[in-house]
Amino acid sequence: MIKLDILTAVSLYIFFSVIAILVIWVFFGPKQRKNIKDISEKKHIWHCSICDHTYVDSRHEDISQCPRCNSYIEKDEGGDIEDDN
Repeated sequence: MIKLDILTAVSLYIFFSVIAILVIWVFFGPKQRKNIKDISEKKHIWHCSICDHTYVDSRHEDISQCPRCNSYIEKDEGGDIEDDN
């Protein structure tokens, strides 16, 4: 049987936990960043002229409905703000 004092056991537990989190972050981090980039490229930012609410509608339609006041906004009215990012 291996004898460990409490300080060594806690130190090993913290060390291996940090290593496990680092490994998970390295393997799954770049994929998550790529998915966020894909979503941000597809977004359309709309601005309601009735209630002055700005929101994202990713359905790429010519007409969008404001989630706050339920009014309809046409793309030709300037409701869609193109994002340069």
